[in-house]
Order: sequence, then structure tokens, then C-alpha cells
Amino acid sequence: MKLIDKKVLIISWIALLALSLPIILFPEASGAVVGTLNGWVLDYLGAPYMWFGIFCLIFCIYIIVSRYGKVHLGDKGEKPEFKTFSWAAMLFCCGVGAGVLYWGFIEWGYYFQAPPLGLEYGTWQAGEMAPAYGFFHWGPTAWAIYAVSACTFGYIMFVRKSNVLKCSEGCRGLLGKKVDGPLGKVIDVFFIFGIVGAVATSLGLANPLVTACICTLFGIEATPMLQIIILLIIVAMFGLSAYSGLNKGIKFLSDSGVWLALLLIAFVFVVGDTKFIYDTTTTAIGLMAQNFIRMSTWLDSIGLSGFPQSWTVFYWAWWAGYAPFLGMFIARISKGRTVKSMVAGSLLFGSAGCILFFGVLGNYGLDLQLSGAFDVVNSLSEIGPANTIVEILLTLPFGKIAVILVALLCFVFAANSYDSASYIIAANSQIRVENGESVPILRLIWAFGLSLIPIGFIILDAPLATLQTATLVLSIPIAFIIVIIGISYLKMVKEDILSGVLDQPLVVRNFSELTKTEISAKK
Repeated sequence: MKLIDKKVLIISWIALLALSLPIILFPEASGAVVGTLNGWVLDYLGAPYMWFGIFCLIFCIYIIVSRYGKVHLGDKGEKPEFKTFSWAAMLFCCGVGAGVLYWGFIEWGYYFQAPPLGLEYGTWQAGEMAPAYGFFHWGPTAWAIYAVSACTFGYIMFVRKSNVLKCSEGCRGLLGKKVDGPLGKVIDVFFIFGIVGAVATSLGLANPLVTACICTLFGIEATPMLQIIILLIIVAMFGLSAYSGLNKGIKFLSDSGVWLALLLIAFVFVVGDTKFIYDTTTTAIGLMAQNFIRMSTWLDSIGLSGFPQSWTVFYWAWWAGYAPFLGMFIARISKGRTVKSMVAGSLLFGSAGCILFFGVLGNYGLDLQLSGAFDVVNSLSEIGPANTIVEILLTLPFGKIAVILVALLCFVFAANSYDSASYIIAANSQIRVENGESVPILRLIWAFGLSLIPIGFIILDAPLATLQTATLVLSIPIAFIIVIIGISYLKMVKEDILSGVLDQPLVVRNFSELTKTEISAKK
């Protein structure tokens, strides 16, 4: 109990209830208010969010190629705590959750029926661009948004060896002692809001899909009680995993999830039209690379289609809400690596994993659409996304086995996102952490606490999308915080070289002008 930061914990819960209870009790009125705010954010903050994504990507590329990337996260000669496969599995599963499974199957369908970049519906150009935009939204920019804060938090944990694992601590390089006052508490509370929104969004994708899978397999009706039971099973899985910690629970879930995912992808790739999937994925990668700058800056201010606001701006804001939490988590599992390898690995493994999901699963669905075997686009409108995904799976040989596999994957991915969130939010609720580990009982409390609001939404049949939209609005300050955290890393490195805290010979040699300036100043 001595380690718990009671102020942050109490303020977070009060603010959380103040936001959530009106949404649960007055869903229509709250939805109207939040929808208006959401529309304002998408319409008027589109350009700032686009530049935010560009900043994060350029920052990460700079870290990879510059001397700042040579910093080693740990003691001299210390090897990585986790093997590359487990490390990549944890960062990927934590970073995408059930979302990559959900959107991997159907996101192309929305782009196909309302094409971007002025393309016309039903044309071959629209068909080629649909998967390319999925690669873009889940590609390097998304992972760069996550990786910016990972640089700072990794440096704080393993170079400065601070036992304070708070979002506000990541801003210390730029804000200094101001983070020890009320400003720091505000930053930490916004950080917790981002996690809650991430959890709510993951639930909004995973729970309906698992429910649809189970109802199809057993021929039963989807009811609120069934959704609650499914949620409680997920909660039990991630609660046990969170209590077990990194080396046991989270690592095991991540490894299991990746192997299950590879099994599903390999199966779909082999039994589907392999040539079409391979060729279309290759084409989409080329189109994304060719149009990357245009996609990163396109706001359609002339055509007014609303596409970039509804998709790209929304995604960048969504990733921003996740970013400080995921940055902490990626940093925590990267002990023994260099900052360069951590950032490059995040961009490479994260983007490649998403392209694999979207390329195989999405292009299998696109082939069904173009061949006339199944009208995916029409199905999305008539029976909804979750049931459409199940129908896509049933077109496969041994379709029901594929449905079982997807349901298991949803459980594992959702549990992994939840336990990672509870692991980091518990650390953010402590005054300090010992040996990089948050208090197990606090992890368990947060693991189950994070599920209470989603259960309330299911019971009262309140629209979960309203809380997700509120999270989008709340991501505005978090985007500013991420920029502050990134700049803080650069300042921390320079300060610590001058003070002698950072004494890694390779790094110090690359900053020789700082030491020469210091010597000259003393003379």
C-alpha cells in the first residue's frame, strides 16, 4: 500500500466515473454531445493530426539513423531479456489486440464501397487501392506513434534506472520539476483515460466477434448475458496473466497468440486463391509506397468526401490514445536492446505483422467479392461486421474449425491487450516500481476494474461507440504529450552525457562536441 499513488488512483477513478456514468445512464444525450465534439475534432483538427503522424514517423527514422539510437537500454554487456520471437510477439499482440483480426477481414470492404483519392466505386483501381489503405493505416506511421514514447520510457527505466514509471516522468526532460506538481497529475490522469479508451475499443471489436462465433457454432441467440459471460472469461484469462507478470502470463499469451495467428493465416493462404492473395498483397504494398506521402497529407478539402477524416484522422487519434501505454510496455520488454533496435523492430515487426493479416485475410475476402462467391460489401450493411466475418470464415473448407480458431484468437488477443494495460496502469498508479514490476495485487485490481464499465454498457445496452468516440476527443492532449515525451528523450541524453550519468563509451564518443564544449566552458 505504501507504493500506491493514492492521488492519481482516486482522481482517475473519480474522473473515469464522471465520464462514464452519464454515458451509461443517458446514452442518447451523451452520444449527441460526444458526437458533436467528435465531428469538430475530425473537421478542424485533421491537419494537426496528420502533421502529428508525420512528426512521429520522422522522429523514429531520425532515431534509427542518428547517434541517439546507439543508446543501450541496460548495463554494459547486458543481453536482451526476451528472445526476438517472444519480444516481437509481445509488442505485436499488445499493439494491435483483436483489432487487427477484426479489421483485417473487412476494412477493405469500406474502402471498396467508398473509395479514397477520388477513385470510382466498382473500378479496378478502387479494388487495388482498398487493401493498400489498410496497410497504410496499420503500417509504419501507426507503429511510429507508439515508438516515440518507448524511447523515453526505455531510457528512464534502464539508463537513468528510475523507479518511477509514470507518463508524467516521460515529460521531465522538457518540463523539468513541473511534472512533480499538479501538471504531472493531470498528465497521468489523461494517460489512464487513454488506456481505458483503448480497452473499451478493443472490447467493442473482440466481444461481438467472439459472440458471433459462439452463436454460429452452437446455434444460439446473442444475448447480453452471453456477452457478459464471454467478457468474464476474457477477464479471468487476462487477470491471471496480469497477476503472473511479464515472463509467465503475458509472454505465454503473446507466443500462443502469434502461433495461432500464423496457423490461421497459413490455412487461409493455402486454401484460398493463393495467387490472387499473393499478387494483390504485392500490388497493395507497391501502391502504399507509391502514394505514402499523399496518403499522409490528403484531407480532401476540395472533394469533401470525408474519407480522410473518418479513417486516417480517426486512426491517428486512436493510436495516440494507445501510445503512452504501449510506449511504456514496449520499453519495458526491450531491456538489453539498443534504442535503435527497439524502434526499428517496432516499425518492422509491427508493420509486417499487420500487412500479413490484412494481406491474407483481407484479400481472401476481396477475392470472394470480385468473384461473386460472397457479397461482402452488401453483407456489411445487412448483418454487420462481426456476422460478416463469420460468413467469410464459413466459405472456407472446414469453416467451423476456422470460426473456432478466430474465436480463440480473439480471446487471446483481447486478454493480451487487457493484461498489458493493467500491468502498465498499475505502475502508473504507484509512487515507484521495484525491479521494473508493478505490484501484482494492483495489477489484478486494475485488470478486473477495467472490465466494470464495459459490463455496465452491456447490461444497460448503452452504445459502447460513445465511450470510444469520447476517447478520440480525449486523445487531443495525449498527442501533445507524446510530442513532449519525444523531445524530452533528446534533452535527457544530452543532459546525462554532460552530467556523466550516461557513460556508454560508444554514445559519448558520438557526442564528443558536448564534452569539448563543457571542458572549454570550465576553462
